[in-house]
Amino acid sequence: MLRLYDADAMLGRWPTEKLAFHDLEGMLTTMDRLGIDEALVWHSLSRFYDPMEGNRKLMEEIGDHPRLHPCWVLVPPFTSDAGTVEEVMADMRKNGVRAVKFFPREHGFKLRSWNMGGLLEALERERVPVLLDADQVDPEEVHELCEAYPGLPVVLGRTGYREMRAIYALLAGHENFYVDISTFLLYRGLEEVVGKFGAGRLIFGTGMPIHDPAGAATKLRYAEVDDEAKEMIAHRNLEGLLERVGT
Repeated sequence: MLRLYDADAMLGRWPTEKLAFHDLEGMLTTMDRLGIDEALVWHSLSRFYDPMEGNRKLMEEIGDHPRLHPCWVLVPPFTSDAGTVEEVMADMRKNGVRAVKFFPREHGFKLRSWNMGGLLEALERERVPVLLDADQVDPEEVHELCEAYPGLPVVLGRTGYREMRAIYALLAGHENFYVDISTFLLYRGLEEVVGKFGAGRLIFGTGMPIHDPAGAATKLRYAEVDDEAKEMIAHRNLEGLLERVGT
């Protein structure tokens, strides 16, 4: 059976929507039902309340669960209680955090060096993957981020068919740019990307529980690509990025 490692799963409640689950038990039950082996997880409090409080809540809830791995939500250090960039990076290493997520539009900042206080440089040095949602950045910002920090893996999720022309240009122009397939559900889209750019640029993610995880899982399982490509998308690409953190 295809081993699935989800790059985008969320714990916690959503302020305006009733979700399929919001707690650890619900997440694990959903993962078992769909055959998802492991997941990178962030907490909704980090987006809608306070990033560091949400990160602390995440660590409390997932503990050292072998199937769930923390993805912290970060903001520039200037208005955060997280401390200096050096302290943030040390805290991430201490807690085994090997991926981060930004909500620049939601949290009111720009992914540029003048606004990030050295955080992007530190993440690039450690090769920490940065996860972004398509509704939080425009393609020009993603292009500038990938160009300014070529050693920084940038993973764009929650995409739709209207972003495809920009996404293909980003894939062609930046080797450090990846696409999370959580909502990448256009007809034969996976096949086309694999044919044009190879399977190494796609990463399995579901966006659960905001999105139904069955969509991404089914799309990948039935994609008309070879088994090697499916394995790469399902878990190997993400595992490769995470294994390089700190090296």
